[in-house]
Amino acid sequence: MVNSRSSNTDVLVVGAGPVGLMMAGELARHGIKPRIIDKAPAPSDKSKAFGIHARTMEIFENLGIVERFLKEGNICNGLNFYDEGKELTEIDLSHIESKYPFVLILAQSITERLLAEHLYSFGIEVERETELIEFEQSNQGVRAKVKLKDGGEELINCAYLVGCDGAHSTTRHLLNLDFKGDPYPNYWLLADCDIKWRYPKQRLAFFIHPKGSIAYFPFVGNRGRLIFELPHVGEDVEQGEPTIEDVKRLADERGLEYESIDNPVWVTYFKIHHRIVNRYNIGRVFIAGDAAHIHSPVGGQGMNTGIQDAYNLAWKMALVLKRKSPESILDSYNYERHRIGEEVVGRTDRATRMIAIHNPVLKAIRNKLFPLVTRLGKVQEKMTNTIAQVEFHYKGSPIVSEKWNPDRIARWNKDFSHLMEAGERVGDYKILSAEKRAEANLYDLLKGTTHKLLLFTGEKPGTQELDELTTISKNIVSNYLGLIDPHLVTVKNGNPYDSPYFVSIYIDKDFKMHRDFGAVKASLYLIRPDGYIAFRNQPAKNDDLIQYLSKIFLIRA
Repeated sequence: MVNSRSSNTDVLVVGAGPVGLMMAGELARHGIKPRIIDKAPAPSDKSKAFGIHARTMEIFENLGIVERFLKEGNICNGLNFYDEGKELTEIDLSHIESKYPFVLILAQSITERLLAEHLYSFGIEVERETELIEFEQSNQGVRAKVKLKDGGEELINCAYLVGCDGAHSTTRHLLNLDFKGDPYPNYWLLADCDIKWRYPKQRLAFFIHPKGSIAYFPFVGNRGRLIFELPHVGEDVEQGEPTIEDVKRLADERGLEYESIDNPVWVTYFKIHHRIVNRYNIGRVFIAGDAAHIHSPVGGQGMNTGIQDAYNLAWKMALVLKRKSPESILDSYNYERHRIGEEVVGRTDRATRMIAIHNPVLKAIRNKLFPLVTRLGKVQEKMTNTIAQVEFHYKGSPIVSEKWNPDRIARWNKDFSHLMEAGERVGDYKILSAEKRAEANLYDLLKGTTHKLLLFTGEKPGTQELDELTTISKNIVSNYLGLIDPHLVTVKNGNPYDSPYFVSIYIDKDFKMHRDFGAVKASLYLIRPDGYIAFRNQPAKNDDLIQYLSKIFLIRA
């Protein structure tokens, strides 16, 4: 007879890879204590996904853990393309518009360890050898049946279930979601090993060859990953695992110059797919990461996209569970993240097909045009910022908005219409604390779990404008304490606008922040906990802000 018991929790997170750990950790940081389960007996010791991009690094900074990742990983500041030994072109990651203009190469096993340590700081551990079997849901919640380590079963009653259980997701299967897409015809060979050769440790390298492309990713020390495309190999590769001798043979056949390739840690064949579900949730059950989308590893987008799925969903779910926001804000998760998932799947598919060209005519065209195009500064800027995922935005989302008078704006601030729109990511800026007279970073101001209201005075604010900003701040402090922190951003030295209703006052010394936000006149920008603009308003008006807040919070001012 199977032993069974029942329990209650706010959120059940299924899967303890990077995405599940991020989801559970973010819920905990926002004051919700989830449970997180994984059917594996222990964390994976494989490197798996290994590239951490700028946007994910910014997120880790917001969580206060970025230094731990920087300490463990290898910073790569560019990538080089070669064709049969000759350099085709190089791409410089310094074009990335972030304080992290690089890709951090770090084994997924280490990423999981660091995220698990972060989760443990909230008193939460992964419940291992615990497997989701089935669930049923209603308007009131979800009831999940899980199989325990001892063979028993547990019924877990939760408000929400989030499946972060990978490409073979049980959660997705139980939701009966169609995972549309196809496998690529080629097999690939992956080898994590020690590599000694002439190529720099701070650059990624892609080698194009008629027999198949090779990618190189340098880890810390001599360790690196080689990935070989196997365009002419069929199902027979599944008959056995490759060896380091197979790796050397392929390297030799494709003219790869090296001093030594040895000490293999992981050598395997694999296939890649590109697939995405048609939606990221049904009712109270959500999916994130590889459970929702899988794609080619070109560009290292998968883990980063999944981590950002969790970062997007967690703060919304926490507000709903705390009864601060209506459940309808959770609908924005599918709108905001599914579109990005489709974009990533499509973009990586195109890049993979371009790299895998073997038709002699098409290959010649690619090799001629690719270096010419990628040498253009604007192209490199666009390409690197796209790969770094700092260009993703949520414009058009049902929970972002803006209000301003086009005719009035056109007369004195024509730039406002297309600068820092609602739904866009906010970058970092240097600002000066009026109280401490010390330099600070905007990202330090944006840390924490609350919305941040930036009240810009404009270049030459009048008494009426300053009074309105004070009224706005007073309303926020009186009605949204613990949800929104109001901060004044001015261009004047000193502290001429001292008020108990501003959490802090900052000076935009060189007017750069005002200029980039289009805040020539008094303006307001409400920044979400995930660092994207929720609402903007010029001129800043209390009534306009209250109208917007009534849609995303249950509190009425």
